[in-house]
Parts: sequence; structure tokens; C-alpha cells
Amino acid sequence: MTSRFNEIGRIGRARGLEGWVRFLPEPNVTIDFFSTSAIVYIKNERSGFQPLRVVDHYAEEKKNQLSFFVKFDMITDRTSAESLRDKALFSDQFNPDEEMSEESTDSELDTTGYEIRSGSVVYGHVLDLIQNPAHYILEVKTEYGALLIPYVEEYVERVDHDKQIIFCQNLDQLIDD
Repeated sequence: MTSRFNEIGRIGRARGLEGWVRFLPEPNVTIDFFSTSAIVYIKNERSGFQPLRVVDHYAEEKKNQLSFFVKFDMITDRTSAESLRDKALFSDQFNPDEEMSEESTDSELDTTGYEIRSGSVVYGHVLDLIQNPAHYILEVKTEYGALLIPYVEEYVERVDHDKQIIFCQNLDQLIDD
């Protein structure tokens, strides 16, 4: 079983007294990543993933070397920032091993009108694709109203563009009985 989390880099030294840290990214990760993904994850002591919300970020160039700096919401002082040093940061939105062109991304996300299925049950059709800082959300028209489905591996199993069907899983977690 593969993890939905991918390592995007490591945390370096603390910077200043307000909790800023240096970010050492994987080769395919740019500082623009933090503009689109406000939540990243860090492993805690029990091998679980703890979310960290990105409050601010910036890049700085010195001596032809680009450095990235990030500020997280719960890290408010230098001591807390230093405790994160050398820890890996993970994302559930970015896979550095996958390289997609903008054209394929746009066509893959154009799912308006697609049928939503889970097993043999048809739940409805996609009305809209909502862009959220963390991930896309499918707005689906069902016989009971609207259903919002996060466009992540936990819920979207696969997309058949030829038949215009999105195969989903775990939808019972999103529906009130």
C-alpha cells in the first residue's frame, strides 16, 4: 500500500525569533508550491502525520544561492522552530516524481457533467470543480442535493475520460444518514 503523502523537502535552521524556518526543497518543488498548498505535514513521534498550516513564505537570494523560508501557524518562537530542524515535510497534493504538463492537467480537471460512481451505485453528476488552497473539490448534484467530494486519492479512485465517469470510494464518510 502506498502512502498518499510525498516528501517535498526538509526543514533547516531557524531564522529569527518569530518561528521562521529555512526550507530545503526536493528538486522539483518551488517556492510557488506554498502559494497553492496552505497545509503540509510533518511526522510525529508515533509515525502519524501532523498538519502544519503555512502562514507565510518567501525566497531570498544571496551569493547566487536561492533560499526558501517558511512560517507555520503553530510555530511562534525560535525554540519551536529549532525543534523542527532536519524533519521532513510532506504533502498530499504534490508528487515530485510525477511530471505533468499544464495542458494535461487542465484537460484532466475538466470533469463537468461526469457521472460519479462508487461500485455499481450512481451518485450523481459533476456540476463544478471548486479550487481550494488544499485541493480541488467536486461539486456533485445528487437526488438529495449537492455533495462535495475532495479530489484526493481517499475519495477519487480513478477517472475514465472516455466514458466520462469518476469512480469514487469511501463516499459513505461524506454522506449523512
